Amino acid sequence: MYFPHSNPVNVHPRSLPTYLTYLSLRNSKEKQIMSEITDPPAVPSANEPTEPPAPTTDDASEDIAKLQAEIERMEAEAAALDSKAPGLSASSSSGPGGAEATGPTDANSIYVGAVDYSCTPEDLVSHFSPCGPIERVTIQCDKFTGNPKGYAYVEFKTEEAMEMSLKMDGSELKGRAIKVNMKRVNEFGHGGRGG
Repeated sequence: MYFPHSNPVNVHPRSLPTYLTYLSLRNSKEKQIMSEITDPPAVPSANEPTEPPAPTTDDASEDIAKLQAEIERMEAEAAALDSKAPGLSASSSSGPGGAEATGPTDANSIYVGAVDYSCTPEDLVSHFSPCGPIERVTIQCDKFTGNPKGYAYVEFKTEEAMEMSLKMDGSELKGRAIKVNMKRVNEFGHGGRGG
């Protein structure tokens, strides 16, 4: 049996109604596609808006007023923060190759090397307490094992106490001679890898 379309198909007589339905659907889709190609695009009617409506002047002025109020609030908050901590905004920096500290915390801190692994912060406090009041003791530990690395930082409350502690270089702590130096501050762009 032969049906007039692009490809000749042998169709079993029992499936002929299904095939004819297929052909009719195919022809209607082809007509629809051809009409879409040949017909010009539809022009939207006057009832359908083409673009979102522009904000009215009242909406725009309200938005501007809200933004200005938010900016004023943020500026007031920034001024309050500056008045609370004036030293944070002005950072002191040393010249190239300088050894100045970046702030009072680093200026009053020392590096303690060759610290015994069993040493506790209390041991360091008792060792350096004759020099002056101590603010903080930090023993550096390995981040994976949690074991001490063998050095620590001691921060003093005054610069005089820090200078006194530098004289304790070579003193013994738990049977080991410790090294005491000023805390070194790494500067951005100096040292590291590369040329």
